[in-house]
Formats: sequence, C-alpha cells, structure tokens
Amino acid sequence: MVDRLYEYGIRSVFGVHGANSEDIFAAALRSEPRREGDLTVTVAKHEFGAGAMADGAARITGIPSVVLTTSGGGAMNAVAALAESYESRVPVLALIGCAARPGEGRGGFQDMLTPPGTVDALGVFQAVTGYAARITAPELLGPALDGALATLDRGLPAALLIPKDVQTAPAPDPSGAPALAGTRSVPVVPAAVVDLLRGAQRPLILLGEGASRAGLAKAVCDLVAATGAVVATTPNGRDACPPNAPFVGVTGVMGHPSSAAVAADADLILVLGSRLSATDRAGLDPHLGRATTVSVGADAPLRPVDSDVRTLDLAGWTAALAAELAGCAAPPWSDAQPTLLQPRQPDGVGTTCADATDALAAAIPPDALVFADAGNAGAAAIHRLPIGTGARFVVALGMGGMGYGIAGGIGAAIATGSHTVIIAGDGAFYMHGMEIHTAIEYDAPVTLVVLNNDAHGMCVTRENAFFPGVEGVNRFRHTDIGAGLRAMFPGLDVRSASDPAAVAATAADLLGSAPRGPSALVIDTDPLEIPPFAPLIQDHAPMAPPTQEQK
Repeated sequence: MVDRLYEYGIRSVFGVHGANSEDIFAAALRSEPRREGDLTVTVAKHEFGAGAMADGAARITGIPSVVLTTSGGGAMNAVAALAESYESRVPVLALIGCAARPGEGRGGFQDMLTPPGTVDALGVFQAVTGYAARITAPELLGPALDGALATLDRGLPAALLIPKDVQTAPAPDPSGAPALAGTRSVPVVPAAVVDLLRGAQRPLILLGEGASRAGLAKAVCDLVAATGAVVATTPNGRDACPPNAPFVGVTGVMGHPSSAAVAADADLILVLGSRLSATDRAGLDPHLGRATTVSVGADAPLRPVDSDVRTLDLAGWTAALAAELAGCAAPPWSDAQPTLLQPRQPDGVGTTCADATDALAAAIPPDALVFADAGNAGAAAIHRLPIGTGARFVVALGMGGMGYGIAGGIGAAIATGSHTVIIAGDGAFYMHGMEIHTAIEYDAPVTLVVLNNDAHGMCVTRENAFFPGVEGVNRFRHTDIGAGLRAMFPGLDVRSASDPAAVAATAADLLGSAPRGPSALVIDTDPLEIPPFAPLIQDHAPMAPPTQEQK
C-alpha cells in the first residue's frame, strides 16, 4: 500500500502512533531508505492536529497527504479535521488502523466496524469524505486504492479502514488504474463565456481558494489587461490576486464593504475557484442575482448562477480563456480601493487584534506562508493584512474550527520547509497549541503568533451585542502564555508584546532573519474589541466594562 501511495506522488504522512496503526507506520518508515525523494513521517500530538497538518500540507503543495491513526478515540479525533478537508475540498487520505477481524463483533478492543453493537466507523468516515472503504481482505486493497486515489484526484478526502490482521497479511500486487491527474485533457472554454467577457462593460473577477491553489495570478493578470476587469477575492483567494491588479477588496462577512459596492455596479461577475459559500459571498447575494454570473471550478456553486462551468484544471481553463481574449485591451473600469470596517472600539485592556495585525503585517516576509485561525484573530488577519502579505494565505472557513491554523501551518512548514507565520487566538492555542511541540521536534520554520485576550473574543462580542441581559461566560482570568511556553520549551525563542509599537519592533526582529526553527510571539489584546465581522458592527451594541481583576 505504501509503495502504491508513493508511486502516486504522496510524500507526507502525519499521524499519532497506536497498536492498530503501527504496521502502517512501520511500512512508511521502512520505505524511506529505498526511495529517491523523501517520504516524511511526522508524529503529531493529537489526531485532529495530524489531520489538519495533512490538510495544510496538501493545500500548499498541491499534493495529497496522509493522516494515519489507530482505531477508537484516535480515529474519532481525526473526523473533525477530515470534515474541514471535505468542506474545503482538500485531498487528504485517512488511513485508519482497526481491530483485527477475529475480534469484530466479539468485544474486540476498539472494535468500531460492527454496528449497531459498536460505533459505525465506516458510516462516520463516509459522512466526511468523498470515498470510504473497509478493506476486509488483501485482494480488496487494489480496488480500494483505486477508489481512494480517484477521489483525491477530484479534490476530495478519502478514508481506508484496515483491520490489523489484514495489514500484516501477504498482499497481491496493489498496482491499479493510473491517477486521473495524468489523463486530463486541455480544457475547452465555452464560446458563450468568451462572448460574455468580450461584451462586458464592467466585469468583476472574484477569486476563491481554488484560484489560490491553482496559482492563477498570471492568467488573471492577462484577463484584467484584456477586459478591464477589476478583482475581488474571497478570504482564501487573496494570494491569487496579481501584484498591482485593480483590487477592490475581500468579500464575505470579514471582508471589505468596497467589494460589495463594486459588485453592485458590475454587469458580469466571473467566479474562479469558489463554491460561493456564505463566508465567501456574504454581501454579494443581491448582485450575484442581478449581474450575469459565471462560476468556474470543480464543484457546483452553492447558489444559482447564470453559467456553471466544471473543470478539474482551473489553471488550464483560465489560461485558455486568457488566450481566447488575447489582443484585446481595456483599462480598469473602476478605481475603487479596499475600504475597512471601522467598528467602535471600547475602552478595555491591551491593544486590539486589528492594531496588532497592522503592526505585524510589515514584518511578515513576502515569501512566507500565512495561516490564520478562527475568531477575532482570523477576522483581523482577513480584514487587515494587505494583499501580497506572504506567498500564500490560508484560513479554515469550511468548518471554522479553532486550532486548525496552528496545526495546518505546522504541517505546511514541515512539508515545504517554508517559513510559516501562524496567527491564532488564545482559545485556539488552548485547543491545539501543543502542536508547537511537533514543530520543535521537527525543527519546522514556524512563527506562532498568539493574540491573547483572555477570552473567546468573538463570543464576548456576540454576548454583548445579542444577549445583553445574560451573564457572560467567555472571559477568563489572565494567563501568561509566553511565560508558560518559555518554561515548557527552554530552547524556543518566545517574545511578548502588549502595544502596537512593541509588536512592530519585536516582529521585525523575530521575522527579519532567514527562516529558522520555531519561535513564538504572544501579544496581549483587548477582550472587548469588536472584530471586523460585519454582523457585529453595530454602534448601539452595549459593551460590558472590564472587571477589576481583568483591569
């Protein structure tokens, strides 16, 4: 099985060791010395972290990765990460070691394959992947791998559940059908789409996460020059925007009001690589229904459009469209600039996530990977980081799970060796921040920035805005995260800052050198900050004053 996965192109395996997965771990480790090119096996602290690492590595490299877990709680811990991969269309293969067949249905330890007497693990994994199979005999390995790899080629996660005794049985040759990626034909652009672009007077190009993964910047630059289009991006499409393009803002609830204002004037909206989820399209719905809308990508959009074009090769399709329009030229039809939400900021404690992000932005190397987590930290990063900050930008909005950005960024750094800046809140840190230990063990070039407001900050704002008469539950006593990290990991370079000037100076020193091993920057922020999240920007929203202890 490992040979087949290597031949397919997989190079990264992330997991947590266990009795029912140890044979697969051993096979992966044995494969390393006989390969040209590394097969990297990384042991994480938690199976969610391992799954998010595989997801982050796959998003950045464009190559599917593996998450490997044992049965029982280990397998269940990976489900949330696979749900993010499924919703965000990331090709991750889960290899799940299971109890040996003789123990199935007979009380075997961690048996989870004989429902209703046990958990229905196959049903669970079928719910969060595009393909899941239970390999009950060695001769079923080849067909199961065919199904799994074909699913990865479609950009979806897959899962294989493999009993312990099947793992150790003699196996037939597992070679099978070639991967779909090697048989794609040159995309054909419908003539009707070309005519729409040629006839549009005010075209808007909206770039989604698929555009970022496909590296569309050059083709989009050609489209802008040919059509006079202006460009907006979804939160995860930021790095697909070409340098010096007529950029009008990020869309969605954490985006810029200018993007919706420009969409209101557009006569054609070309959506590249976004399924138009609520987090991508918030504020655009009235305009998507009015302007002619063309959606191009691997999946159907999540709202009606005028033209739905499906392709697994978004890069090739967009390049073909640009070639069809070559020779045309038009200046941008709008000179709009991104406009920021300006929420009223209360008199609380510490700086704001927004101010801290502004101070941090200038220090982030242009070739760094940037991963943002959920909550106030993610909202500030999406809204405040300038376009062009870092080589890639990722925020997990599929499930919106806290802690993904930490593990996903570490996985990307291990897989690529690229300097990776992770921006996360203290809530995310408490959930999965111990994956910094994984970064330390593998000497990954990661800088973890923790915005510590001693709260679940966005929940605090929602409490104050929507439930003013109910006692809040989302503010906590102060924790010195920096001191804790220094005590736990004496070799880790940990800095602390509490105001924008200190953030700017510290970040410049920490991030200004060549990529090195892991480091951390902890920034104290205000728990009463109103984040740049459109539904929460209400001037009348009452704010609870800080307690004496919090002061």
